[in-house]
Amino acid sequence: MTDFKPIARKILTYISAGLIVAPLYVIALWALRYSTNSWFDPWGIITIVFMVFIFPSVMVTLRAPIQKKVDRILYGWRLPYRETMLNLPTRLRNILSVSDLAEELLRPIPRALNTPHVSLLLPRNGSFVSQFHDQLIGVTPPSPLELHKDSPIVKWLRENNGLLFPHTLDTAPEFVRIAQAERNAIKDCDIGLLVLMQHKSNTIGILALGPKQSGPYSGEDITLLTKVSQELAVTMANAQLFNITRDRVHTDDLTGLLSHGYFHQRTDEEISRCSRFGNIFSVLFLDVDLFKSYNDAFGHLAGDDILREITRHIKNSIRSIDIPCRYGGDEFAVILPESPLDDAYNVGERIREKVESEMDIKGIAITCSIGVASWPTSGVTKEALLMAADSALYRSKQAGRNQVSLASATISLQQSDFDKEEQILNAVHALAATVDAKDHYTYGHSKKAAEYAGQIAQALGYSNDKVAMLKAAALLHDIGKIRVPDNILLKPGSLTDSEWTAIREHPKFGVAILKHIKSLGSCLPVIQHHHEHFDGKGYPAGLIGENIPLEARILAIADAYDAMTSPRPYRPNALHHQEALEEIVRCAGSYFDPEIVRVFAATWEPANYRTMINSAAGKSG
Repeated sequence: MTDFKPIARKILTYISAGLIVAPLYVIALWALRYSTNSWFDPWGIITIVFMVFIFPSVMVTLRAPIQKKVDRILYGWRLPYRETMLNLPTRLRNILSVSDLAEELLRPIPRALNTPHVSLLLPRNGSFVSQFHDQLIGVTPPSPLELHKDSPIVKWLRENNGLLFPHTLDTAPEFVRIAQAERNAIKDCDIGLLVLMQHKSNTIGILALGPKQSGPYSGEDITLLTKVSQELAVTMANAQLFNITRDRVHTDDLTGLLSHGYFHQRTDEEISRCSRFGNIFSVLFLDVDLFKSYNDAFGHLAGDDILREITRHIKNSIRSIDIPCRYGGDEFAVILPESPLDDAYNVGERIREKVESEMDIKGIAITCSIGVASWPTSGVTKEALLMAADSALYRSKQAGRNQVSLASATISLQQSDFDKEEQILNAVHALAATVDAKDHYTYGHSKKAAEYAGQIAQALGYSNDKVAMLKAAALLHDIGKIRVPDNILLKPGSLTDSEWTAIREHPKFGVAILKHIKSLGSCLPVIQHHHEHFDGKGYPAGLIGENIPLEARILAIADAYDAMTSPRPYRPNALHHQEALEEIVRCAGSYFDPEIVRVFAATWEPANYRTMINSAAGKSG
């Protein structure tokens, strides 16, 4: 299919520039005609020469800003994401963290190319395995994909310009004998395009994109993907080499696992990554039961054999992206990226059962106790998270050993509903505090927005339970700003397009973080849509009018009122109450729901509300 966008882009750019320059050219000729006696007198010749050299320069100067405007017309809101992709190779060339590189690469792709999801397959144990992914709001994360390094798919990518569309599997003779498991994996993962990342003769990784939602991938899409992936392949190769070297330094000699210090380093990195990109992860602490007695009875060499065997059971029970470490002595720890508490519990049970059954076969009285915790539901800081996991491990020991216990912040079968809700509420306040702590300008903003939203909800006749839900959503509405860099949040001047893109992402990342807390499920639509505008010009979904959840419309007003009446980096002087109220009334019908504006204004000044409405209507007229 012919891709007309690049052609249209050039035609529109030159036509627009011509429409600007042509009148100037005509005016210059008219002025020359009436200001000189002849075209060929000295002034006429000078003017013509001037026009010959100057007007093309004007065309060239106008081309860039006009092309920017044309791109906005052709690509709409996707343009900043495409520009972000193009700038990635330059911006990321000095980064040596594979996870940071992967996240920065994947984050703009679904929005830039209108695909529901994208994964990055990186080499591990002789295969290319999905280790990082990103997806649009409301889209289920893609299933894990694994391709052996000698797979016909990988071979095809190396020999055919690094691109593979799924329909090729049914048409190319090279895939006649492809394993059915790999064919099914491509189908089950809803793959629309595979793109190879190669440096020299080495395959660095594979991008797996979902199908494009607005038709097939265009030639321009392919060019963009190929350019970015190949330029980033060099940086990714350097990061992989650095990580291999770093892991060797931090490897425990006895078990071959990563060290205690490395566990803490990776936990810090995982918290930072999940804060920025809205993911979740869990940690698992494992302690070998009765190990000291066994060591004393049979000697240290036999004890070392037990530790190596337990290491083998741990490795065989976890995914390739999980990070097993020796925490010290007979204690182990595992970081489980993108795993909620329930999944981590299943991993712990798998390890526990394997250790118990294998040791029973050998007649050895060794079992293991395990504690599991999850970020951010069990703890927001690293210290709180690890303390929760350690407490869960202690409970397993106290309850008779050979058990898996979950961190108390989210569950436990032994907890009352009241205890669970109280702990979840504490987690809500802790998460809200992390946002306020990032920016002293907005300190307390979440609490004030919650109070204003609660007042509106009460005026609308909400029940106490619904008011409490709305206030919880308001407390957490900006949690996604954890991933927004401080230099953007605190910038005193106007934001660039790419900086606005980062700001507009925060509802999505807030939902991504909080969706793992089951009791906050009703808050998610409020958080996701609190920046929608009543006229449909808001974000992230451009919902119009009553399609926007009612609670989100309430929060939008509460959020805006507090923002206007509080200092900000871009506006040190806050508006007075009356000025902010008049501004909200003025924006009724465009930014805000007119009926909720009516209720909000009436809660402050019922007697003056009609006067204010009439005044706003007169100004707009």
